[in-house]
Amino acid sequence: MHPSRTRRLAPALGLLSTLLGGTPAPAEPLEPPALPGQSRIGVTVQSMTPELRRHFQAPEDRGLLVTRVAPDRPAARAGLKVGDVILEAGGEVQRRSYDLVRVVGRAEQGTPLRLQVLRGGKTRTIDVIPEGTAAPWPDPGAWAEWLERNLQMGSEELREQLERLEERLEELERRLDEQRQPPDGAERT
Repeated sequence: MHPSRTRRLAPALGLLSTLLGGTPAPAEPLEPPALPGQSRIGVTVQSMTPELRRHFQAPEDRGLLVTRVAPDRPAARAGLKVGDVILEAGGEVQRRSYDLVRVVGRAEQGTPLRLQVLRGGKTRTIDVIPEGTAAPWPDPGAWAEWLERNLQMGSEELREQLERLEERLEELERRLDEQRQPPDGAERT
């Protein structure tokens, strides 16, 4: 690699090497652990910024903003609306979108799931009857192992790509240096 390029890339390459270090990737195909979510209510939510909390008069320690309610699904039939803030679901405080995914994923079909909702500065209770079969929430350890294995597989692939890119860069730098050389017998001015 060209010396000036090496100096410029050294910090990034060092960080990349550190990130890519680790044990060799496993050979077996990796499937994610089973996902919950067969039980559905037909709503999309997002975590809230401080600005959104102020606008919707939501507490600082909880709340998910409803950004979409699918028509003719349980949430719509129960009266949930875009702009509502879900504070609790099934008695559990809601802070991050996966909190709701977890609660809804465990909810039994046909059994009302109680939501505490903030609308227009006032708290109300809405009971939603989920569709589909409840699924057990996966073991967090299984997800951590799956993520680690995939990161290792990805790091091996990235390492190979980095090596190919370095080889290509060296070839291009060699060609550039050749083009900069004056032809035999000619002098540079």
